[in-house]
Amino acid sequence: MVITPFLTELLSYNMPPPYFFNPVVFLFLATIAYGFPVLLLREVACRNRLGIIGLLCLGLVYGIINEGILAKTFYLATGVPVNTFDSYGYGAGICVPWAITISVWHALHALLYPILVVYYFFPAHRTEPWLTRKSAVGLAVPTVLVNTLVFFTRSKERAHGLLPHYILMLVCMGLLVWLATKVPRSAQFTDAKTFQLKLILCGVASFLTLLFVPVLLSKIKVAPALFYGYFAVVCAMVFRWLARRPTIAVMTCLLFATGDGLLTVVWAIPGALRHAEIPRLVTDAFFLVAFALLLARLRKDSRVHLDAGTSCTVSMTT
Repeated sequence: MVITPFLTELLSYNMPPPYFFNPVVFLFLATIAYGFPVLLLREVACRNRLGIIGLLCLGLVYGIINEGILAKTFYLATGVPVNTFDSYGYGAGICVPWAITISVWHALHALLYPILVVYYFFPAHRTEPWLTRKSAVGLAVPTVLVNTLVFFTRSKERAHGLLPHYILMLVCMGLLVWLATKVPRSAQFTDAKTFQLKLILCGVASFLTLLFVPVLLSKIKVAPALFYGYFAVVCAMVFRWLARRPTIAVMTCLLFATGDGLLTVVWAIPGALRHAEIPRLVTDAFFLVAFALLLARLRKDSRVHLDAGTSCTVSMTT
C-alpha cells in the first residue's frame, strides 16, 4: 500500500514531494487510489494461483481504474499528461494510444513491481491470501463508491465522466479479470537467487520499448494502426516468452524492475538540472540511493545463496 505510490506518482514526479507527502493526499494514495485496489487485485491473483501473465492482465485493470476512472486522462483530446499524445488516435471520446501506453506502465509500476518487492522480502507470505472475504468486501465497497463519485464529479482539472465511458471501463476490466484466469499459469515465482547484469539491462530495454518508443511514435504521428500493431507484437512476444517458462525467480524479476526504475530516474535528471528543479533532483537522488541499496542487497543474497549451494555440494561429496 505504501510502496505503490512511491513507484508511480513520486518516481514519475507526477506529484512533487510537498504535495505527495501531504498527509491527506498520501493517505488517499495509499488507500483508495492505489493501496486498496492493488491489495484486492493481488488477492485475485493469489487465490487463482496466477503467474506473471495473469498479474500483468490484472495490472491493466488497475491502469483503467487509475487513468480511466480516477484521473480520467483517457478522455483528453488535448492536455494529455504526455503532450505528444494530444489529438493522436482520438476516437469515441478516448485517446486510445495513450490509454494503452499508460495502462501498460501502470501494470508494471503500480501492481507487478510493488508485489515483487514484498514477495522478495517476505517469501513466506507469497502464496497465502491476506484478506478474508469480509475484509475484501470492506475494502472494495469504499473503493468503488469513491472511484465512481470521482468519475462523475467535475473538478478544476477534469470534466465529469460520461456514463457510456464508465460502462465501457467496467466491461474492459471484467474482460481483463476473466482473461487473467484463462491465460497460462506459467512463470510462477521461485526463490532462486542469481544476480545477472543482463537482467538489469532488460529492465532498461523495457523502459525504451514500452514508454520511449510509444512516445516517439505518437510524436511523429504514425498511423494509429501501426501504433497498435507495435504494442500487439511486443505483448505477444513477452507473453510467448513467459508462457514457455514454468517458473521464474523473484530476484530475476526484481532486477528487471530495478533496471526500469533506474532509467526512469536517469532519464529525468538532465531536464531537472537544466531547469534547476531542486525538489526533483532530491527525489531522483533518493531513488538512486534506494535502487543502489536494493541492488547491493540482491547481490549479497545471491552470493550467500551461491556459497550455501557450494558448501552443500562439498559436504555431499565428502
